[in-house]
Amino acid sequence: MHQARLENINALFLDYRRHFETGNAEEIADFYRFPLHYYRENGDKLVIHRSAFVQQVHKLLSAYRRLAVNQILGTVTEVLALNNFSSLASVRWTLLHQQDDTRTGELYSSQTRYLITETPPSLKVDGLFIVDESAKIREAVRARKRPLL
Repeated sequence: MHQARLENINALFLDYRRHFETGNAEEIADFYRFPLHYYRENGDKLVIHRSAFVQQVHKLLSAYRRLAVNQILGTVTEVLALNNFSSLASVRWTLLHQQDDTRTGELYSSQTRYLITETPPSLKVDGLFIVDESAKIREAVRARKRPLL
C-alpha cells in the first residue's frame, strides 16, 4: 500500500474525530458516501440514506452528552488495501469522560471498521462495520444509572 494512502486515511480519521467532538451531525455525515452500507454487530446489513444517518448520529451525540464524554481518541490500527481505490480501515475509538472535578477516565473503548473509497476530490466512508460499540454504549449507560456503593 502506498504511504500516501495511509497518511490520507489517518488524516481522514483525525478530522472525523474532531468533527465528532464538535458535535455537528451534518458535518459528520459529510465524511460518508450515501447510500451507506451499515453492518451491525448482530450481522444485519442496512442501507442507510443521509437523513437517517444524520438522525442516528444525533442520537449517538446525545448519548455522548449524557455520558459526559469530553474527549474522543481514535487510532487507526490496521489498513488493508482492497484495490486501487478502496481500503478497509480498523479504528480503535476510546471515549473519555469527566470522572470528577479533577480526573478524566476511560468510559469505553471500541473497534469499528470502515470501507474507505477514493471519491474525488476526497476519501469517503462507503461502508461501516460496527464491531462492539453499541454494546459498549449500552453498558456505559447502565453503569451510569447504577448507584455508587
